[in-house]
Amino acid sequence: MNSRRVAIYSLASIILAGCVGGERRTAHIEKSWPAGAIKHIEVREIDGAINVHTGAADKVSLVADVRARGFRPDPKKDNEGYFRTDLEGDTLMIGRRSRHSFRFPIFSVDEAMISYDLTIPEGIELDLHTVNGKITTAGVTGETNATTVNGVIDLETSGTNEVSAKSVNGYIEAHFLKDFRGATLKTVNGRVIAVLPRDASFYGDFSQVNGDFEAKFPLNIHSTPGSRRVSGQVNGGKYELRITTVNGDIKIDNGAPIPPQPPMVVPGTIPPPPGTPTPIPPVPPAPST
Repeated sequence: MNSRRVAIYSLASIILAGCVGGERRTAHIEKSWPAGAIKHIEVREIDGAINVHTGAADKVSLVADVRARGFRPDPKKDNEGYFRTDLEGDTLMIGRRSRHSFRFPIFSVDEAMISYDLTIPEGIELDLHTVNGKITTAGVTGETNATTVNGVIDLETSGTNEVSAKSVNGYIEAHFLKDFRGATLKTVNGRVIAVLPRDASFYGDFSQVNGDFEAKFPLNIHSTPGSRRVSGQVNGGKYELRITTVNGDIKIDNGAPIPPQPPMVVPGTIPPPPGTPTPIPPVPPAPST
């Protein structure tokens, strides 16, 4: 066996030993900051989900759950050395210090997955980035930018500020609860659903390659012959709604409930008057023994 082959086998052994025998660690980290000076929050992660929702008006709270293998953080640094939190002016920066990982096509010598759960006051601007993980927001009112590579984006916002969401492998859903001031939603592999108030004023620009298109709004549609691109305006077209996907459906919803269906009438019978409750069928007798 030549020396080159021995060296290759030795490297493979080291990688396998690191993957199988790497020390596993978990950490639960909680932090908070006074909210008065924070206008903008930026989160940058590599492996892990980001969840943001609204809460008390006087503070920003963070709960981070860490799962690590082979990763050796510096305990002298903040957050047990797993990630950093810095307040720079009016911006709170949260995210991974560095990857500290050697990637092989199949194996990883050391790795850490960090999931963040943020509770913020209304009105704070959000800039959320992860590579492998889901991004969700609930009840936020500030301008929001969400980007992931492999993951779902599920946003709930008041709609009083602009929203941007981008993914590569994952669907996107955006719910605008009260208003609509513009949005850009883009993915490559996944559906895109946007739910807007019925009185939203927007100009829609929708592009896809493979997938269905559905809209509950009475769109005045202008389509391009030979293209899967559709555009149209609703209620005057004041703000832009731009949606792009390659492989996935596009659905534009107005959140209206499904109207009740009239009762089925058997031919030859008289239909019951409006408001008549549906009769409950009798309980069948118990089988005899």
